Amino acid sequence: MNTFSTHSPVAVMEGFPPSSESRITPHNWHEPAFLRWSLMHRSVQVPSVSIWRGDGPASALPEAPQDLDALPVPALDGSPTSLRSMLKQLEVDAFLVMHRGRIVYERYFHGMQPHTLHGTASISKSFMAMLIGILQGQGVLDLEGEAQHYVPEMRGSAMGDATLQQLLDMQAGIQRPVMTGRDGTIGQQDGGVYEILGLLQSNPDAPADFYDFVLRKLRSGQHGRRFYYDNGTVEALAWIVRRATGRTIADLYSELMFMPLGAQRDAYITVDRLGAEFTSGGLATTLRDMARFGEMLRNDGYWNDRQIVPEAFVAATRRGGDREMFAATARHAVMPTGSYRNCFFHMHDDMEGFAASGRYGQRIYVSPRAQLVIAQFSSAGGAPPPHPFDGPTATLQHALATSFANELAVVSG
Repeated sequence: MNTFSTHSPVAVMEGFPPSSESRITPHNWHEPAFLRWSLMHRSVQVPSVSIWRGDGPASALPEAPQDLDALPVPALDGSPTSLRSMLKQLEVDAFLVMHRGRIVYERYFHGMQPHTLHGTASISKSFMAMLIGILQGQGVLDLEGEAQHYVPEMRGSAMGDATLQQLLDMQAGIQRPVMTGRDGTIGQQDGGVYEILGLLQSNPDAPADFYDFVLRKLRSGQHGRRFYYDNGTVEALAWIVRRATGRTIADLYSELMFMPLGAQRDAYITVDRLGAEFTSGGLATTLRDMARFGEMLRNDGYWNDRQIVPEAFVAATRRGGDREMFAATARHAVMPTGSYRNCFFHMHDDMEGFAASGRYGQRIYVSPRAQLVIAQFSSAGGAPPPHPFDGPTATLQHALATSFANELAVVSG
């Protein structure tokens, strides 16, 4: 494990109190000079609740380190470069590679440390999906049941008659309400949730909380006919889970995921004014705990001497989803053979790769064929997805998987 320190040309939150020009505000946190600090300190900006890791020992992460800094990989333009250089180009904050269950490469940049909690963005959706898989296995949820069966208040709303599986696969027939006057770099997908959390100043047409956010979605066609990526489906699922269990998402994460995973640190998740967790993007955790989650998926839901997520649910996730629906979206340009299933992107390639993906460059990549897991935190600002770095990041993941599968960069075991 190596750490490297670099300094932003703009001081952020420097001084006691911070100077006016260095302060994080709803107007600047998403700008490049401030974004990295924001992703590493989101609980300072937004109300959050802790996800207890339990009082047991952290699960073991064996290490067999290799110096892969100079490993040849494709650069942003496709030309050869080193892995270390490519991580810099991608604005990576932390990067970890596990092969056959052992950490072979781990790097931290820009002040990140192994104990730092970093925002996961939409990787939060993938954690939520696995929680739902656990609850399905316990008989609490039926994925073919409709949302309104669990939450009667959703009856007559755009997602009320969608099944839980359609919500997990982003196949609800919905569209976003028009929200005018937002910064184009934020986008309509995230504008509403950021206003709920206070990360943006609230406009008159902004939803008041995540329950309001769910009910405001507009109907657009039939469910199960197209892939439409939206935070609303996951926030609807979170409402369903709270109602079906009578518990908070944070408590369920603690008991059913972070304790069984043997997480090294408590995580946290941001919440709205009613205490509802931002499940589509508010989770923050450490790099190693993301790697534990990825390794659990590589091992069919089994980790730390127990079956955490039912094997059948993980297997369904790893098979991927409807490729024709995915091909009709802008994300197809980044993943031309891709699909989406249970809040994971599937590449359908020779490395059997699938990934949890979050805005600003957050990733968990799993290649069962290469026996590889990659966990990545980044602070790559810019327009809403697909981001210009999404394609090169997928190419890098595949290149590393290919290297390990072909034993070009591998520790024998």
